[in-house]
Amino acid sequence: MQASNIREVRKRAEEMLLPLEGVVGVSHREDPPKIIVYLEHEKYKDRIPDKIDGFKVEVIVVGKIKALSLLQLEYTYNQSVSRTAKVRPIVGGISLGVPEEVYGGKMAGTLGLVVQGPGGYHYILSNAHVIAMNSKAQFLPLGTAVIQPGSYDGGSVSDKVGELYKYIKIVFGPKGKNYADAAIAKITIDSYLVGEVLDNDNQSTYTISGTTEVNVGDTVRKSGRTTGVTYGNVTDTAATVKVWYTQSKWAVFYDQILVSQPFVESGDSGSPVDKDGKFVGLVFAGSSNVAVVCKAKYVIDGLGISI
Repeated sequence: MQASNIREVRKRAEEMLLPLEGVVGVSHREDPPKIIVYLEHEKYKDRIPDKIDGFKVEVIVVGKIKALSLLQLEYTYNQSVSRTAKVRPIVGGISLGVPEEVYGGKMAGTLGLVVQGPGGYHYILSNAHVIAMNSKAQFLPLGTAVIQPGSYDGGSVSDKVGELYKYIKIVFGPKGKNYADAAIAKITIDSYLVGEVLDNDNQSTYTISGTTEVNVGDTVRKSGRTTGVTYGNVTDTAATVKVWYTQSKWAVFYDQILVSQPFVESGDSGSPVDKDGKFVGLVFAGSSNVAVVCKAKYVIDGLGISI
């Protein structure tokens, strides 16, 4: 009974606490049962009760969580490449974005993976806020050009590698119930590596194939535009978090994975996260203390892709 009760109390805690300023997220543990509340700063601790419906509350300060974009055959490039430069064939872990005039400024995120999707075609997988949104967090029309590298790294329409094909809609505000920040673009060039990701030497690649789930304490890997290949420890596998996309727009995401920092920085949005070569999910947000990863199952089901 206590396990089911803690889940019910958690739902009430989410409804009560997530709208409050300074509250970043809510989660729970079942053994022993307790509610976990994530905060932006110590100064908000006084707003959080010691107990909710008889269950102990643990407060963890993680900082403000923001979206991270900026205002088996394995492959070896002839020489080391720059993740922020033009890279062909395209591969996971390099700079990606939309044209400056479309976004409303310069930006760059990370190309996650080249995957198979609708119609048996190949698609670029990344975050929705990297290839399907403008600077005001408004969704772009399907068919919008996707460029590599992103405009922050000097890319322009002449560097087009794909066209926005599908995204998982994000509903902003307290009533939104979101599970993934993800989108795909249909590839428009011939030079790409399916399921491969740039390794830490910036020359060779590793393959991500299939999916897996993770547990608290597991070590996961990511490859991203800004920080390259990094490893981090999973601290939560079912967090509800509030993610800021602009100064005034935020969205609530449920059932998210949290990974301890240092793991990601700005520009790493869209990075593929794996454990032992199996896809765990996509990095899409972070704070000074945690990175947020949306789970593989929501990305795959929402976009109709295979990995």
